[in-house]
Amino acid sequence: MSIEVRTVDDADRWNELVADAANPTAFHLAEGLDVLAEYADADCHHLVGFKGKEPVGVFPVFTMSKGPVTAAFSPPPDLKVHYLGPSLLDRQEMKRRRRDKRNRRFVDACLDWLNEEHDPKFTTLLTPPGYDDVRPFVWQEFDAKPRYTYLVDLTRDREELLSAFSSDARRNVSNNYDVAYTLEEGTVEDAARVVEQVRARHEEQGEPFPLSTEFVTDLYERLPDGVVRPYVCRIDGEFAGGSVVLEYGDTSVCWLGGAKTDSEIPVNDLVDWHCCVEAMDRGQSAYDLAGANNARIAGYKAKFAPDLVSYYRLQNASRTMSALSKLYSRLK
Repeated sequence: MSIEVRTVDDADRWNELVADAANPTAFHLAEGLDVLAEYADADCHHLVGFKGKEPVGVFPVFTMSKGPVTAAFSPPPDLKVHYLGPSLLDRQEMKRRRRDKRNRRFVDACLDWLNEEHDPKFTTLLTPPGYDDVRPFVWQEFDAKPRYTYLVDLTRDREELLSAFSSDARRNVSNNYDVAYTLEEGTVEDAARVVEQVRARHEEQGEPFPLSTEFVTDLYERLPDGVVRPYVCRIDGEFAGGSVVLEYGDTSVCWLGGAKTDSEIPVNDLVDWHCCVEAMDRGQSAYDLAGANNARIAGYKAKFAPDLVSYYRLQNASRTMSALSKLYSRLK
């Protein structure tokens, strides 16, 4: 039986399907997609594949047009969203051949819908970790580039995890410091402070930082409670640093933060350890350090004993990178 693709615009129904997805992220939720669409000035299409009446996969796609040119994205650009893309529903165990066939038919049906309804001149996607079979896109003339992130396994007990850290990381999170500091989950105001700290650090390095504070605070206020969690370190009661964590399914993602500070204690190490401990206490199985693609930053993240996990950037192969860059510039 072939797979039919339809859009599901009812937020509750969409979120029910996302809850059954094999590789869901916080941004797959309807509330997150709404915020992305608003800040990207894009149209979001909540694609669901059905085999008869049975839903088999979800695939949120955004379209953006400039004059006669339409592009498709998942996620939209310039919002520092690491992953989105398709996810099969994880409702039953299937043998390899059947799962491969379902994945291919689902992807083909979604791309057919996209081409028929919007005819994008190119499409670019970032898959979630765990969605590892991108062959249907390659067979549809997409270029697939592997990307990497680090996942800390939180299924170990606390002491076992700490013992796996590098020696400097263990020392940094275990030492007693002659400083009055606290580590805690903060407020929406703390999420804004994290964003502003990261923006200031980018400005110091002469690097752009396109993310607005309002975007992050809107996510905090509109996503379900407990999805956006700002964690902060305060020294003598004053904000010193922190991270904004996105938590959905069984994974906590260190989305924003970790800006270098001038504090006399290792703020970022302490915050990451606190995030791991808090996530473990909530029964989360993984802490995603959100990126292992930058050699300098990867060196810091690797000391927390993570596993290296791949995801993919997919772009249709019919357009050159120069054409892609031009269209990105026009759409910004």
